[in-house]
Amino acid sequence: MSLVRAFIAVEISSTLKEKLHQETESLRGALPRAIVRWVNVGNIHLTLKFLGDTRMDDLEKLKTYLAEEVDGQKIFDLAINGIGVFASFSRPSVIWAGVREDNGNLLALHKAVETAASQIGREPERRPFSPHLTLGRVQRKISSADKDRIRAAVLSHENLDFGTMQVNSLHLFESKLKPTGAVYRSLFEIELS
Repeated sequence: MSLVRAFIAVEISSTLKEKLHQETESLRGALPRAIVRWVNVGNIHLTLKFLGDTRMDDLEKLKTYLAEEVDGQKIFDLAINGIGVFASFSRPSVIWAGVREDNGNLLALHKAVETAASQIGREPERRPFSPHLTLGRVQRKISSADKDRIRAAVLSHENLDFGTMQVNSLHLFESKLKPTGAVYRSLFEIELS
């Protein structure tokens, strides 16, 4: 039985990825790899559902369920702006760029994905959906001084505006973990109407 480590996500446009990369250059410079493992710009995406290890035949079924659930979902725009951290400055784990969509379309798309994933036995996420783009993951054991550096760097970049992009499809990605970092490959794409 072959397992695939998979997740469902919105692909970020190459223009927006380039802008994210340029606008966060000074942030990455202020927080070296000893403090934060920065995500390769090509890997930045908006995760809607992490599935983990999944059987290939379940992924085939999921493709059908996703197509049914997102049928009728309209194309919409997202705004990408702001920089922040999860969980807090005293316990930082992820540095992110904010994602905003004011008309409920993103929330509806997320709900459709959760419904489709539940049909292959995936539990719905317990935490409320908090759309974001992961820019970097904070190293596990960092000093108080490093936490202060993160706070200062993030607060000095918190109002960055990266622009908007159109969401016209979602992807099921395979994630292969390599020593150099994760490598993502789209297994299939489902268009919105």
